[in-house]
Amino acid sequence: IMSPLRKYSHLITIVIFTIFPLRTEAGANSLNKQIKTVLTNCNIISCSGSKLMKNMTITIKGNRISEIKRGKYKSVDNDKNSKVIDLGGSYVLPGFWNMHMHLSGLLPDPNHVQDNESTASATIRAGLNAMDGIRHGFTSIRSVGERDYIDIAWRDAFNQGYFMGPRIFASGEPVTATGGHRGDVEFGSDGVPEIRKAVRQRIQNGVDWIKIVDVELLPDELEAAIETTHSLGRKITSHSREPATYRSVLAGVDCIEHGYGLTDKTIKLMAEKGVYYSPTIICNLSDAYIKEREARLARLGFAEDEEVVNGRVLVAYADERSQVHAEYQRNALKKAIKSGVKVVIASDSTPIGEIGILEIEQFVLSGVSEMDALIAATRNPAEMCGVLDKLGTVEENKLADLVIIKDNPLENISNIRNIEMVFKDGVSVDLTHPQGTATYWDYYGKKNLKKGYLGDAENQAGFTRGLADPVNN
Repeated sequence: IMSPLRKYSHLITIVIFTIFPLRTEAGANSLNKQIKTVLTNCNIISCSGSKLMKNMTITIKGNRISEIKRGKYKSVDNDKNSKVIDLGGSYVLPGFWNMHMHLSGLLPDPNHVQDNESTASATIRAGLNAMDGIRHGFTSIRSVGERDYIDIAWRDAFNQGYFMGPRIFASGEPVTATGGHRGDVEFGSDGVPEIRKAVRQRIQNGVDWIKIVDVELLPDELEAAIETTHSLGRKITSHSREPATYRSVLAGVDCIEHGYGLTDKTIKLMAEKGVYYSPTIICNLSDAYIKEREARLARLGFAEDEEVVNGRVLVAYADERSQVHAEYQRNALKKAIKSGVKVVIASDSTPIGEIGILEIEQFVLSGVSEMDALIAATRNPAEMCGVLDKLGTVEENKLADLVIIKDNPLENISNIRNIEMVFKDGVSVDLTHPQGTATYWDYYGKKNLKKGYLGDAENQAGFTRGLADPVNN
């Protein structure tokens, strides 16, 4: 008998293939196996620990990088199946990862889109979000809290090649205590038996990761969640704040989300135990930091699209923090990297693309080097998900998930905004906007953004300053 939760996944799959027209990526991927793609006259930032490689040629056969050589490509007679692309000195990087995402989430939700929303509606928005993300270079994402197993349905649809979207490492709904963070009557679990059952249910339904909220869990519940997850061959991550964070690291979690109030003691233990850190620094900004960010982007010429600017600032102020908290989290990130903790890029807020790019930039604004920020967006996530042998760096025999950028991001991290091409599995992604009269930002509502970002920022700030600091949430 099919479980009710598994039925959701089947229903969502039907919704996906009914509402979205089938595309030709499956056929293109099959055809791609016969074609050799050559990227020549390029520079490589491999994110493997090696230095920038100049004047290189990358050969892709099927979905893998078959060869990396210095110098320009020399054509071979009668090689009809080769497609040679002269990149004119552009920079090739591994595909980006966004490691903390809620595909159907909206914060804020000024149009009340999520009020009593159907699974079908949430599925549509989740798919649009994911497909927008890959056009920004995010070829892989990790979903850490999603209703109705929508993330699993989209993961499978993308893997099957029917749509061009990122690789998804899914978690379904978080495991949390009744009455706790995201722990309503339907999804809350109490006591060791219920916690074990909740973990097993999610794994039975196909999740790649288990996410818990450790703050409200009792010590025996926390240990049960970790033990059950690891016994079934999955990894576990926790939405966390101190002092619960230290307890979770000691108990054996694989990753910490947010890490509000992270202490030096916990950072040291994380480094010793190899626990990863997903800081979501973009969701921990003060009013001053938000304005600093936007002024910088305006100077660089990335404030011309008013809809994007208004949208990203509206999202920022919906999550505004106090200056004291913002500085603390910024310093915790720098301390973690200095101590040897492996950090990953994780935006939490949507959309995947723009907010993910902001997260990478924010690492650098926080004092992290450009190379370390790029490694946090590529190599570290692949290693954390157990796929570093296939993804995460530009190396021979790895899958051809690549981002081609016009200018050097090691000189200015915001050059990652100037994307020229994206490859997933050796297939070139169509970077043009999908057909339609709306963009993802329209979910936030144009009618709420009439004044431009400064006016709206002040209004949002006035509202959000009344909220409790996230250390207590």
